[in-house]
Amino acid sequence: MYKIVIVDDDMLIRKGIRNVIRWKDLECEICAEASSGDEALKVIEEVKPDIVITDIKMPNMDGIELIDRIKKIIPQCKIVILTAYREFEYAQRAIKYGAFDFLLKPTKVEDIINVVQKAINEIKKEKTIVEELEKINSILKEKLPILRENFLFNVIFEMISNEDEILQMATFYEIEIGSFLMILAECSTKEERGRQNTHLYLLGISNMLNDFLSFDFTIYTIYLNNSQAVYIVSSKKELEKEEEKRFFELLSQLKKAAVECFNIDLTLAVSTWGRGIVQLPDKYKECIDAINYRFYFDEEDIIYYKDLSHFFMYVDDRKLKNLKNEILLSVRYGNYSNINNLLLELEETLKKSKADKQYIFNFYYLLLIEINMIKAQLSSAINKPDNQEMFESIDYFNEIIKCKSLSELSNILRISIQRTIEEVQKHNLNKMGSLIKKVIDYIKENYHSGEISLSEISEKFFVSPSYLSRLFKKETGKNLSDFINEYRIEKAKQLLLTTDLKTYEVADRVGIPDPHYFSRLFKRYTGYSPSEYKEGAKLKGEKVSE
Repeated sequence: MYKIVIVDDDMLIRKGIRNVIRWKDLECEICAEASSGDEALKVIEEVKPDIVITDIKMPNMDGIELIDRIKKIIPQCKIVILTAYREFEYAQRAIKYGAFDFLLKPTKVEDIINVVQKAINEIKKEKTIVEELEKINSILKEKLPILRENFLFNVIFEMISNEDEILQMATFYEIEIGSFLMILAECSTKEERGRQNTHLYLLGISNMLNDFLSFDFTIYTIYLNNSQAVYIVSSKKELEKEEEKRFFELLSQLKKAAVECFNIDLTLAVSTWGRGIVQLPDKYKECIDAINYRFYFDEEDIIYYKDLSHFFMYVDDRKLKNLKNEILLSVRYGNYSNINNLLLELEETLKKSKADKQYIFNFYYLLLIEINMIKAQLSSAINKPDNQEMFESIDYFNEIIKCKSLSELSNILRISIQRTIEEVQKHNLNKMGSLIKKVIDYIKENYHSGEISLSEISEKFFVSPSYLSRLFKKETGKNLSDFINEYRIEKAKQLLLTTDLKTYEVADRVGIPDPHYFSRLFKRYTGYSPSEYKEGAKLKGEKVSE
């Protein structure tokens, strides 16, 4: 039952409202009455009504103040104002301040019933929305660990590049990353049975990290594949030198414990300190750099990126980085036209740089790894994380060290690039065709709805309006709005010839409720008004419904 409180300084009005209506038939009960604003507030705080019917003018309290104070006690309460005609403007102000509706005195019984039913419908609607939101929040809470991991995966691989979007989504997924280290773990085992369980070992390492470090750190885990995982170790405060030293000692103990516990070969590559979620991609690249130099280190060591500078002297590689970025952009966007020129320029630049052989091998190896990362992103985008066909089966490192010239290195790179670009182009073509087909099907099913539009369809299919507009034009040769209008006009022509509906009824049937606009649109696309079109069909001897 919906609880109602009546507030009026006139007892006859209160009793009249209470007794003149069969409140049970409306699923309501009058749970209290009050003769003043002060008395009303005490009653309302006690009984928490769903609806308050109140006079706007009462002793000791202004109507606007009463509404404001009720809303602070019960924000969802529906307040119906009783007012005389001369107070009409005052009642309108009350609506702006939170009143649900108003009734003019003298009030008719049917008017009270109607406004109460209207309030009840609004309460039901709000309750449904709240229940749906609670359901969504419950599902979100249940799925949050998976959603959080997928989001961090996308950030690491730069599938989301807009910083504002990243920060906004991090807040939504309740991710707080301050000062952090990234650890890339790669585990393997010589036993055949153990190879099938490497993902479980990675989970075990994640649990051990939490056991060892959770008192001062927050750990986020991202599983890359069956043998690799990334652990983001975020500190709750800046570490002093001694604290950092103890942290690295704990990490060494953890690695030793994991190796002994699971009987596995485990490599840990550790980035330098980063700050904030937007630095995740850079720190992941540091981990990749570090793990690719593992053959220089004892198996028992943890590889720290900060130590690499003591082993290798790199050339000034600004131009090389620019070339690498251009190559990766061409691969990412499926553009093969300038790849040959870029690879030739890369060869020439490396020759002129006088870089040593090991540096060149490393450069090509890392570039091939990043091309494979693009394949990983593509696989994730089409929801096929285990799609092995997309990944190279080549052992890059062994293939590279066999090369005797830069041209041989470029050939390995060219083959990998070509295969990746073919996958990107195929994905883009499939995606475009599939999306536009779905949009056209949606238009044909919903053309009669007046709400259908570019923005509504864009929201439906999770793409931006500008992107959908360009893509639709490219795929069909027509603007989306023209396509919708043409389809509606074609349906209207059929209705004009096969039914006895009036023009305004036809307009409404095809989703254009304004008959004047419909007539103008009809003439624009056919050259005739609806009536002229119908008459023309009769003159041609076509069968037309009268």
